[in-house]
Amino acid sequence: MRMAILLACTALLAACATSSEKAAQAPTSERQDRTVSDCYTVVLFDDFEIETPGTDVPPEYAAFVGEWVNGAWGGKWCHDLTIFSVSADGLVDLMDMHAPYEPWGQPASAFRRTGRINEEGELRFAHGTTQRSYRIVNGRLEAKRSGVSGEYAAQLKRPWDVPIPLPRPVRVASAS
Repeated sequence: MRMAILLACTALLAACATSSEKAAQAPTSERQDRTVSDCYTVVLFDDFEIETPGTDVPPEYAAFVGEWVNGAWGGKWCHDLTIFSVSADGLVDLMDMHAPYEPWGQPASAFRRTGRINEEGELRFAHGTTQRSYRIVNGRLEAKRSGVSGEYAAQLKRPWDVPIPLPRPVRVASAS
């Protein structure tokens, strides 16, 4: 009897492990965390300059300029973006960086790219068969990626964007 229970428990655990592995490989759902605090990508050895947007650049375009870090496509594949400049017509000069991610066969990469911010305030660019879009939502960069490998989401933040600790409740002394 004990052997039968032991075998049943082992089979149940094996089934759980298999289903969680399949779930981990699935594209990002809206409930998964799309940032990874210890993400790293590619370190740029060349100096780069981030240009201050001109006075003719709309503020919603200018907000894109700078470094965005700790993104993770599908909560797994680390991604950073550095936006060097944006012009008044929405043309964007950027560096697109990724960490290596063996389970998806992805090497480390850093590519200089050009994108454009459209009338809806969305930065878009494409490379190969992959389409990307980025939108600023509540101070974070919400990212979407689609192509032959599927659809993924990520969320990037500023390097200085750290969680603010919640204050501890203050105990008020009361008279006895």
